[in-house]
Amino acid sequence: MISVIIPIYNVEKYLSRCLDSVINQTYSDLEILLINDGSTDSSGFICDEYAKNDSRIVVIHQENKGPSHARNKGLDKAKGEYISFIDPDDFISLNFFEILLNQLIETDSDICICNFQSFSNTIQIKSSDLINTYKKVYNGSIFITEFKYTKDTVRYVVLWNKLYKKCLFDNIRMPEDVKICEDEYIWYKCMYNAEKICEIDTLLYYYYKRENSTTNRLYKEFSFKKEIAFLEALEDRINFCEKEGLNYFMKDTILYRNKILRKIYISTPKNNVPKYIKIELEKNMRKISYLKRIKIYLKKIFS
Repeated sequence: MISVIIPIYNVEKYLSRCLDSVINQTYSDLEILLINDGSTDSSGFICDEYAKNDSRIVVIHQENKGPSHARNKGLDKAKGEYISFIDPDDFISLNFFEILLNQLIETDSDICICNFQSFSNTIQIKSSDLINTYKKVYNGSIFITEFKYTKDTVRYVVLWNKLYKKCLFDNIRMPEDVKICEDEYIWYKCMYNAEKICEIDTLLYYYYKRENSTTNRLYKEFSFKKEIAFLEALEDRINFCEKEGLNYFMKDTILYRNKILRKIYISTPKNNVPKYIKIELEKNMRKISYLKRIKIYLKKIFS
């Protein structure tokens, strides 16, 4: 059985589209966990109405505690051998679970990853979307030691375009005080625990980019909120790498984090540089040569 975890907060406009794509899957042995995270619109009512008509649906109502807490609640309640996370404003192809589970079993993998498509308007699924152009199977710990951020790496660091063996989460939970970039705290931990990962290019997940999502809303309300959240997640990863002895991955993460710090510092007017960035940059500057510090300051002055 697959336990599908869907954290829900004020998504009444999109929720039915998401739930319809889940309950009508070609693979039907599902436990559908709807975690209503204190919605103030009709999302909770919609969840209850769907549950009346589908015995696979379990609705959990709670006070608003954020998506990480909601997902953790789902993990605690999940009874399935496999886990999938779906965001409530997205939707999936009707054979999403059938294809991912078949590939997972066929390759004896712990995680199966598919391709996804972002959209902001209603789109139609084309038959060509379901054609698989490649399949790769690799070891998770080896993959993360060689990982580098590029425009094509989003598929690896998000939670929702994957099927996982539940045992990967035995000792992994989301940081509940984090509301942005929470995926960045756990994707590499899951991969590190995975003996095998199967990756297919089949487009099975549709990610809706909406203006008032949690990430976009917080990003607008708090200056540099998203950047700082990402930097904090990278710091957490550095600590994990140090603990596990992942020296190459740690070195590459440190370099990447320092690059972001310097970019924000150089490109931001002096009076607008957040205190967090200043403090972290000062720590970073102590570890580099005097000549390199001068170059960074000069770039700041003349940018």
